[in-house]
Amino acid sequence: MCFLPHTSSYFWNDAWNEYTAPDGRKYYYNSITQENTWDKPQVLIDKEGGTGMPADAIAEAQAKAQAALAEYLAQVGFVYEMVCSNQQQQQQQQPKKEEKKDNTRPISSTPVSGTAWCVVWTGDGKVFFYNPSTKTSVWERPPEMYGRADVDLLVSKCPEVKKESDSGSDEDDDGEGPPKKKSRSERKKEALLAQQKKEKEKPVRQMLEKPVDPAVAAELQAQRDREKLPLEERLMQFKTMLGEKGVATGSTFEKELSKIVFDPRYLLLSATERRACFDAYVREKLEQERAEKKRHFCTLIGLSSFSSFGSKFGKDPRFKAVEKMRDREDLFNEFVGELHKKEKEERREKKEKAKKDFLALLAEQTSFTRKTKWSTAKKLLENDERFKAVESSSSREQMFRDHVEKLGDESLSDIEEEAEREKRLAADAAIAARQREVEAELGDKLRERDLESERHRMQEHQERFNALLVDLVKSAEATWHEARRVLRKDERYAECDLLDKEKKENAFNEHVRGLEKKRRDAFFAVLDEHPKITTQTRWKEARRIIQDEEETFSKVASNSERKVERDYRDWQEMRHDNAVREFKDLLKETKIITYKSKRMIEENEQHLKDILAVLENDKRWMRMSENHASERDRILDEYIDVLHRKGTPPPPTQQERERRRKDVPA
Repeated sequence: MCFLPHTSSYFWNDAWNEYTAPDGRKYYYNSITQENTWDKPQVLIDKEGGTGMPADAIAEAQAKAQAALAEYLAQVGFVYEMVCSNQQQQQQQQPKKEEKKDNTRPISSTPVSGTAWCVVWTGDGKVFFYNPSTKTSVWERPPEMYGRADVDLLVSKCPEVKKESDSGSDEDDDGEGPPKKKSRSERKKEALLAQQKKEKEKPVRQMLEKPVDPAVAAELQAQRDREKLPLEERLMQFKTMLGEKGVATGSTFEKELSKIVFDPRYLLLSATERRACFDAYVREKLEQERAEKKRHFCTLIGLSSFSSFGSKFGKDPRFKAVEKMRDREDLFNEFVGELHKKEKEERREKKEKAKKDFLALLAEQTSFTRKTKWSTAKKLLENDERFKAVESSSSREQMFRDHVEKLGDESLSDIEEEAEREKRLAADAAIAARQREVEAELGDKLRERDLESERHRMQEHQERFNALLVDLVKSAEATWHEARRVLRKDERYAECDLLDKEKKENAFNEHVRGLEKKRRDAFFAVLDEHPKITTQTRWKEARRIIQDEEETFSKVASNSERKVERDYRDWQEMRHDNAVREFKDLLKETKIITYKSKRMIEENEQHLKDILAVLENDKRWMRMSENHASERDRILDEYIDVLHRKGTPPPPTQQERERRRKDVPA
């Protein structure tokens, strides 16, 4: 046994060793720097590419490399045994000398169930793993055998092997006569067995020359470290590592092993736990990605059909992220269904809230009574947002009617006002009673004076209230309920206590009628002077003119279109009647028309032309000609016929006597 000298320069170059990963790929490990890499180091590339060197240089380099490896193995406690060269063995061969037994040969091979590997023990008490399918031998335990109790049992104890005395029998055989002849099939079988034995010993010898795999040492150290951390924390750290390394959801554990095997957190779990955790992480991430794709897909969906949705967003990446068309349509229908359901619920809640707010608005009105009309209430409430929130007009009206049915005949404000009025009147009555007592003592003369004073006071209150109406009520469309709220805010309203509720309302209605008459007269005056509007103008055309000329009609036209149309038709009728009346007056004033006119016209039409020549110069004729030409001619013919039927008129003196007789009352 001998040791090779130490050579430091080649020691570093030979520190790199080649190993095989579980997926069959090669990786490289530096025993000094403890560095792992998938790429072949430049040192090994240079070593393999140096085949063009001289044979002496190659032999010298190999000798130095073996010396460096032996030195390193000696430092870590291994003893390298050198085997004598074949020439020395041949020179020292002795026919009957015992050959030394080779302890590095395999003595036992046990297949592991469920895998393609075998546990192999050598004669020097070492164990390695051999795959007959790929003819691969490794010192480290393959990942698929981590955590298996049966494998732990196989590698913990070396099996006992019976000693064979093949050498002794060989010696005995040597001393006997010539060897027995063997058949050709036996010789062929022995040659095949020898070849298989040689091929089996070759990888074993190669693996014995390699140092211990650091992955095995790291796995053993990790087993001791796992006891220090709880399983939950180790699982969490392992999943965090998977996320940081960008593990793909569609990949397998074997394909992603190269990304995670060199991370220290990889050894926090056993082999079984790693695979289980990896599968769980992939499932969770796949569900998250599907949910994210669904969310992105749903952001494209609006209130449309799936066909229009697909034609609009067919090229969007979020649309293509869901691969199957059936899945896209199912997601679309599910989302739209939930959206419709949500919108329906929101509409129902909005409707209920609007109804509740509208009922609260009705409850706030103190002027409503059982007899209050919906048209009056609508004008009072239509500017409130709670009124507009109820979209259906019929629903608003129905809720109003249900509300007023619960009220009395008088409003709360009426009751309060009447109570205050009665209180003031009671005080006045007490004073008046005292005064009457005094008047009874003073006599009838004072009583007459008091009655006159009372009438004067009543007239004064009436005039004061009328002045209040003139100052505060400017619109003819105001209602008594609206006006009363405004009038109460004025101090003069309390000074009209002698007027009861009915008298005040009658005075208000009279005031409104006066305002309406003034407005109508002003509206008629504007229509009379307007150049584009005549009595023959249709309402549709007149309405367009009125709407276009808002500045002209805003102060004289009503806010209600129906009321404006009624006023316009009244104006047409009134102007027509005035035109007819004025035309008839014109005919009476025309002296050329007599009871003889009909006969003269029949004899000669020149008389009719003379009559028309006189009439055409009068504005009353032209007004009828512009708007009522046919009616004008009819009235003229009727008037001539009436005069013809009456015949010769009585003398003027007789007419005067008849007129006077009519004026004297019977």
